[in-house]
Amino acid sequence: MRGSARYNKGDLDGSITDYTRAIEIDPYLALAHYNRGKARRDKGDLDGSIADYTRAIEINPRLSSAYNNRGNARRDKGDLDGAMDDLDRAVRVDPHNALVYNNRGLVRRAKGDLQGAIADYDRAIEIHPRFAEAYSNRGNALQDKGDLGGSIANYESAIKIEPSFAKAYGNRGLARLFQGDMAAAEQDFDACLRLDPRLKRSLQEQIEQVKRRLGPGTSIAGPSPRHR
Repeated sequence: MRGSARYNKGDLDGSITDYTRAIEIDPYLALAHYNRGKARRDKGDLDGSIADYTRAIEINPRLSSAYNNRGNARRDKGDLDGAMDDLDRAVRVDPHNALVYNNRGLVRRAKGDLQGAIADYDRAIEIHPRFAEAYSNRGNALQDKGDLGGSIANYESAIKIEPSFAKAYGNRGLARLFQGDMAAAEQDFDACLRLDPRLKRSLQEQIEQVKRRLGPGTSIAGPSPRHR
């Protein structure tokens, strides 16, 4: 399908045009609705994306990936309850999909259910032992619970699996800040921004959050001057 080729090249408008044409030819083509939903979400059209995933599900109620992706779009909109409902359905349709458990863990963490989030990440890793993102996300939930040693161990597992995983370095750096290991934290921040300079703003915001949590007068390391 030409729409998929255009999507893979980053031509979102072109892919949407092609998927729309395919739907005009065959309105019951679930995959075309699903793929247009992906492109619309990437463009930031969350309502359009959700509508497409909903139509794909109406046509094929066993399309687990459509529940998963609609759940992600609903999470992006802040509809955590709707996202949970979709991801629960995705698990029921496909109980061996590691990505779905990982995504449901994100929603559970956002809702404050840290133990439930960790259980989902555990299941994702059980299914896919080399799922670096699930290790990093489990590390985030453990950090929220105050288990800094456990969180760092998970970030290190993620980095071992995927040495170019920039966010895992940044997250490990934040955990090391909480531990008071400023030098190691700065090394992690430098590695994070060297791998993905686009994370600079969000990383600096997270460092400021750590400062506020640790209290006034705390000397906190950040990225080295070349990354500032």
